[in-house]
Amino acid sequence: MIDLLPVLVQATATTRLQLKQWFARYPAGMPWSVVSDYCIGDVNKGNDVFSFVVVAPHDKAENICEYIAKTAPKDLKNTNKVPLGLVQYLTCEIPVTFSVSFVMSRENALLRDYLSVEAMSALATGAISFLEDRLSLYQDARDIDFHRSAIKRLQAFERDLGHKGVNAKLARQIHLTAAMVATLCNMLNQAVCARAIRWISDRDALFERHDAVVTDLAYVYYLTQAIEFATPEQREAQNLGASLATLGFEIPEKTGKHRFDELVRLPDYLAGTLADLNSETMAVSRDKFDVLLNNVFVNSKNNWLVQLLSTGERITARSALFCGGN
Repeated sequence: MIDLLPVLVQATATTRLQLKQWFARYPAGMPWSVVSDYCIGDVNKGNDVFSFVVVAPHDKAENICEYIAKTAPKDLKNTNKVPLGLVQYLTCEIPVTFSVSFVMSRENALLRDYLSVEAMSALATGAISFLEDRLSLYQDARDIDFHRSAIKRLQAFERDLGHKGVNAKLARQIHLTAAMVATLCNMLNQAVCARAIRWISDRDALFERHDAVVTDLAYVYYLTQAIEFATPEQREAQNLGASLATLGFEIPEKTGKHRFDELVRLPDYLAGTLADLNSETMAVSRDKFDVLLNNVFVNSKNNWLVQLLSTGERITARSALFCGGN
């Protein structure tokens, strides 16, 4: 359905193995969370970044939020000093978090050469057909209503892409975010056999478009990856009745305090740092970015990045870790 999905699957193969090893102590059938934030379109930064942090079920979300609120009461933009407690949480040897950040040069304009409006419209059409084909699989009225509602939202998105004044940049952000979170959720499902995965995002314009159609695309891409790119062992398990993790979407409130504002602070610090990073000189503009780069990313086992490039004809991606000297 979308060429980006196999590219992301291939680029994260090593990351997927590390994720499985990192969280090996957790039993199957647990609920997990994926928290995301973005730094996109900042003219003072060289990169656009989508950061995702997997949070293990090591404690209640309320307790984790309380800890972050005490150790890191401000987001990255509003602080000059990096909180030690937040760094320790992101790098704790007892595995509680694992991050993957997708990075692309701002000059690539969110892979504009590849993700044309026509291409995105075709992807929306494919997503609609995919859900229509699956409708016959469901008997529960709630499942049927959900899929019919998702089809309507995707159809509205498809019509929007046909208008001359369409916000193509936001549409690309929607497609990219959906593909990335779907990849993370599939990685997590394969690594820990999760019972449920909840996606918690920062408040962003992409959630306001067509009643959060980004979640519908993420759901379609999640199923597409699980079906098309499953290993023989995974296909056998599916044939025997093993189910995929249920996806849940925490839609952020449009106004007021974000219910999980503290959790979102985790990817906020990562995305802001990588957006500032000069990929050629490996230099950053502020001391706080240098602290995060060297104490969270360098020589880390659990904080990865995936670099994305587009030539106009194809997308390439590679996963990487920062290595430093002793």
